[in-house]
Amino acid sequence: MFLRELFEADAKRIVAVMAGGFHPFHPGHKSLYDWSVKTFGKENVYVAATNDVTERPFPFDVKKKLATMAGVPAERFIQINTSPFNARAYTDLLDPNTALVFIRSDKDRNEAPLPDKMKIDRKTKQLTNEPRYIRSWTGKNVKTHDEMGYMAYGPTINFDFSGMQIKSASELRATWPEMSDEDKLKAAKLMYGSGAKTAVQLLNKALGDTEAPVDEILGFARHTPKRATVKKNKEKFDEPTVADKIAARRKAAAKGDKNAWSSKKELNVAEDGTAEIAAMAAVAGLAAPVMTAIIKGAFKTGKGLLKVKKIADQAGVKLSDKIIK
Repeated sequence: MFLRELFEADAKRIVAVMAGGFHPFHPGHKSLYDWSVKTFGKENVYVAATNDVTERPFPFDVKKKLATMAGVPAERFIQINTSPFNARAYTDLLDPNTALVFIRSDKDRNEAPLPDKMKIDRKTKQLTNEPRYIRSWTGKNVKTHDEMGYMAYGPTINFDFSGMQIKSASELRATWPEMSDEDKLKAAKLMYGSGAKTAVQLLNKALGDTEAPVDEILGFARHTPKRATVKKNKEKFDEPTVADKIAARRKAAAKGDKNAWSSKKELNVAEDGTAEIAAMAAVAGLAAPVMTAIIKGAFKTGKGLLKVKKIADQAGVKLSDKIIK
């Protein structure tokens, strides 16, 4: 065997890891798990999560409980204590002949870490010609984990949740506190089957506080305000803010552009074309139907009303009967 062949030998087996926050585990996650099993084989697929509750409410044992009720085998749901995209987190699963594939949903294609990026020289801060660890998964010429890892993207699905089509845990977290007990049980049965009653208790314990801070209730901040600011400052300075995008669409609408709030553009829009709800949904980082449900729930129960008004203020929207009926 040539030296080149020794160091570039194709992998003999695959470990595919679906890592995430899972706050909470929901049908979208289960669908991605099923796709992973179909693609890589049940014996090769694991779901990985941490016990970190500094920014989200679910500890590892609750994540695992909900995932197993949703249909993930308990032995396939593993705990890690470092970054989910760090190969060192999975050393117990890997041997010298194993390839490592990370699995994410299509909706996360623009989320770091991105595959096929080049390393940056620490001294010059310039890009080098040396690729980073994670590469795009093609299924061809697969290398072992000591040389590179891979990123595979599976389909994102919308799932029915209390009569709304949603696709993320943040939307679920935003909607849950305002739901009736009947709707909670109905939604839990769809997500967790026979474990629905237990699931409702677990979700209520984690999400039932309607007086939580607005960013936690509505799930539009991934970090605390301070950390989110630091992250934003590292991004491109010419990137338009949500407020800029809303202002641009208001200007276009004022000029008679019927497509100013089109769902094909960057901001989600309510099905009836209501620009105010679209603006609030954009600020909160939610789908327009979810934002509509939150507004209606707040005005009906009086819970979370101040938080809704804060979002309206941030979006430049004056609340009125027009958007709460």
